[in-house]
Amino acid sequence: MANVWIFLDLLNIAVYIPFLKVDEEDICKNIKILRRQSWFQNYLHDKQYQKLIVSNKHVRQVIGKFKSDKLHKQSYMIKCQNRLHKALLKELDPV
Repeated sequence: MANVWIFLDLLNIAVYIPFLKVDEEDICKNIKILRRQSWFQNYLHDKQYQKLIVSNKHVRQVIGKFKSDKLHKQSYMIKCQNRLHKALLKELDPV
């Protein structure tokens, strides 16, 4: 009986995983919101960062994971800024 519950739990997880993935629509929506911020504009004016924001899969996934409905809150924006900064630095300097 325990094996049935484990199987059902795994099946349940497998059904919800596609909904957790970020798609291009989420990324574009968040970038549109972020473009209003001066700190994000500074990243876009820097050629290295701009290239990463436009074409790097990992950086774009980070941007897409931001919650669009919370991006108007200053405290959440600071968290997102820090998360994006770390992702950009990580991709610029792969060790």
